[in-house]
Amino acid sequence: MKNFKISFLGDISLNGAYEEMYLNKKNPFNNFSDTFKDDELIIGNLECFARGNNGINELKKPILETSLETLNYLTSFNLGVACLANNHVFDHLEDGFEKSVKFLSENKIKTLGASLLKKEYSKPLILEENGIKVGILNYVTKDTNPNPPEGTKINLNWFDIDKTIFEIDKVNYKVNHLVVVLHWGGRVEGGLYPDFDQPKIARKLIDAGADLIIGHHSHTVHPFEIYKGKHIFYSLGNFCFSDFIFEGENHFLPKRRKHSLVVSVKFNKNDYKVSTNFFFNNINKIVKMEGYSKSLVFRNFIFKHFLKYHFFWKIYYFNHLKIIPIILYLNRNDMTIVEKFRRLNFKKLKKYLFK
Repeated sequence: MKNFKISFLGDISLNGAYEEMYLNKKNPFNNFSDTFKDDELIIGNLECFARGNNGINELKKPILETSLETLNYLTSFNLGVACLANNHVFDHLEDGFEKSVKFLSENKIKTLGASLLKKEYSKPLILEENGIKVGILNYVTKDTNPNPPEGTKINLNWFDIDKTIFEIDKVNYKVNHLVVVLHWGGRVEGGLYPDFDQPKIARKLIDAGADLIIGHHSHTVHPFEIYKGKHIFYSLGNFCFSDFIFEGENHFLPKRRKHSLVVSVKFNKNDYKVSTNFFFNNINKIVKMEGYSKSLVFRNFIFKHFLKYHFFWKIYYFNHLKIIPIILYLNRNDMTIVEKFRRLNFKKLKKYLFK
């Protein structure tokens, strides 16, 4: 039986070390490209835009940046669709956005979720192969803090539950399957579980007619579930992302932000089958991880049986908000232990823990 194969990636940011590697003609994506056949369509969230000539969005901190040339890496792993509804879309203002979108168009990479054209930014993308039609809707939630500058001409597809349900209903009759791609969960960025309301929202979208939910923004891999026979992936993690320095501060990626889930879907006319692969981004190479799914078994158990209760979720959220950042700071390998304690302000730390 013929099918339509699509693979979904998480956050794509060709910042920092990727610029240097591109200049040195190194390709860290060779291993990944070999894993997937040429006839698969690959969809990912383009989190980092090229620099423009008119400065940056001063309201957004930190910003992500790369050169226009470094975006050529997107073609090396055959990106076919770039989702643009995310919180870094305004980073380099209209000029950087326009240059990036022009590059994508010239390289036959389709886009959705944001546009300089008011008639385009909220339009669904309908893909077809072997007589199978798959619709894609792409949104960003306001809690991810895109911070649009005043008077911006970039139109961004904001998530609203009622609007999204209406658009699902409007598109559903045109396609065999409908995928909702969400950049969401701002409160739990860096955490290992979804925000408390995300499962409720995802299930409402499935009830409304969505067939598959793909999420990102947390920069970490989250548990996933099957609801009424439909898959919900709350966050796929960072497909590629580099440490970076912004305003003199080193933004160091802990190990949990280097794990990535790639979701491959074989769509048939009436149903679909899902397979998952896990990768580790060590910057110089995207390496497949064979045993990572085992580490999700425990997290899936906690998510399914405990975090549906607000009491247990609040305990998790306190830990995520207050304790884990300190542990991750102390585990950084870009400073000695002496430097770490020298930089700590214990009065501020006390205030941070108990405010």
